[in-house]
Amino acid sequence: MAGEERFKRWSLKESDLDDLTPAKARDLVIKCFFEAQKETFERARQDLGISFNARDLMTTVEGSIKLAFRGAGEDFERPTKASLSKVVEALSKKAASWGTPQDIIDYHKLQMRKIIGLLRD
Repeated sequence: MAGEERFKRWSLKESDLDDLTPAKARDLVIKCFFEAQKETFERARQDLGISFNARDLMTTVEGSIKLAFRGAGEDFERPTKASLSKVVEALSKKAASWGTPQDIIDYHKLQMRKIIGLLRD
């Protein structure tokens, strides 16, 4: 577990929940997924000596999230509690397919579920 401390994980802050709407929750999901993938890419960089550009990663993350909404038959521009739940499940599968370690997926999925759980139906 000591080795895990070198990776900075995204954690939900109380201020993130101020005036929480489905659209704000969607944006927090984007931020959370970006940080989860950044951690994965950082691990790969250290293990394999590869580099990555945060801007390119954000573009990939945003595109993946839009595709997850589309794949779930949901509207990215008008997210709901239910659509966000579907998208988080799809994103966890996508992250696994990218080689994201399960501990990273589980941690960030929990953060996203906390956000979604606070939304009204």
